[in-house]
Amino acid sequence: MDPKRPIRDKWALIVGISKFENSKVPPLKYSTKDARDFYNYLIKEANFQPTHVRVLLDEKATRRRIISELGNKFLARLARPGDLIVLFFSTHGSPSQMDLRGKSYLVTYDADPEDLDATGIGMVEVNDKIHSRVLSDRVVLVLDACHSGSSDPNAKGMYRVGNMDAQALAEGSGQLVICSSRPDEQSWESKRYQNGVFTKSLLDGLRTSGGKIPLGAAFEKAQQLVATEVREDRPGARQSPMLNAKWSGNDIVLSVPASDPQKVAPTVLADLEPDSISNFDGTGRIQVADAKPIEPATQTIAMAAIAKQPSVFPSANQKLILTSTYFSNVANPKEALTAAYEASGANFNNVEFYWRKAKILIQLRKWQAAMLCLKGCIVDDPNQSDYYLARALCYHHMKMHGLAVADIQTAQFKNPLVSRQIEFGE
Repeated sequence: MDPKRPIRDKWALIVGISKFENSKVPPLKYSTKDARDFYNYLIKEANFQPTHVRVLLDEKATRRRIISELGNKFLARLARPGDLIVLFFSTHGSPSQMDLRGKSYLVTYDADPEDLDATGIGMVEVNDKIHSRVLSDRVVLVLDACHSGSSDPNAKGMYRVGNMDAQALAEGSGQLVICSSRPDEQSWESKRYQNGVFTKSLLDGLRTSGGKIPLGAAFEKAQQLVATEVREDRPGARQSPMLNAKWSGNDIVLSVPASDPQKVAPTVLADLEPDSISNFDGTGRIQVADAKPIEPATQTIAMAAIAKQPSVFPSANQKLILTSTYFSNVANPKEALTAAYEASGANFNNVEFYWRKAKILIQLRKWQAAMLCLKGCIVDDPNQSDYYLARALCYHHMKMHGLAVADIQTAQFKNPLVSRQIEFGE
């Protein structure tokens, strides 16, 4: 296959972990922001389609989720020969010298630092997924991660100095690997801004020349920026990012538009678990930052499930408990969802078919996918109170409590028959 052929399509998996389930793993300040900033760069400046980029932050970045997204759920399912895949990890890492067998690991949210072979993600495992499951031969792996012996809270590491070996990883994968520091160094979080020094410098490098700079040249600029900042701000410390590639062909320009981008099928989107992009908007800000939180008195959780038609409301003096089965309680929801997608595709201008699809997605607890359907429903019929109640339930389960309250109030304004007492159930 011609190594100089155009990039057919582009995909990315972004992981950022600042807090960890195990208290023995020290938290990081800016790893999740690194990931958010990298995501925003890809979709806003580098011509990656939002549906082609998956983001896992903190508690969503478990070993199972990361392996699942690398495998059948996302990359192995969608990427094709000729595509470009970008993998970005900002977290703690474990270099090969710390392991009896010489293995390197990434520390996931649920990892046990004393048993990384079982609970972390080995770089050998990542390479195996790339080789055996992902059909693309263009994979860029970016690692802002290291294991450090420093007790400095701004260093990305836990026990001793040592980062991943970019050359060894590239030789193992046959792809392009960028590491934030040499194997005998540590990677630092900045004193000047809220990012890892390497991630911010790499993004700055990628934005030069109008964003059309080859990745290799962008890396060289980042390498200089990192070395200068760390030398100036941390006397005696050194950080030297490393790049190694074992492929032939043209240097990659991340921002180049895909020559033949594909649309992700609705059935695939419906099957994906929610990632972390629902927790922030395109600017990187938390969506609920400006929303009023729900008062404790109005945030009572009722565990009972109520199955009824959403247009049949209790009287204004009765309590309404919103649950997933309140909107849909079909016997075989996955089969019903497939039929709903087919029906909405054949009746693309009929809002009722999209409403039916949204209700089944809610029953399946696919909150993000349901939100996409509900957005269209509200645009087509902004006076239908059911749509706002359904979206309020989605917001509630996505931890956007202020927005949930706002939608409940809108539903009550649109329809005086909606109960004045509304609680959320499971």
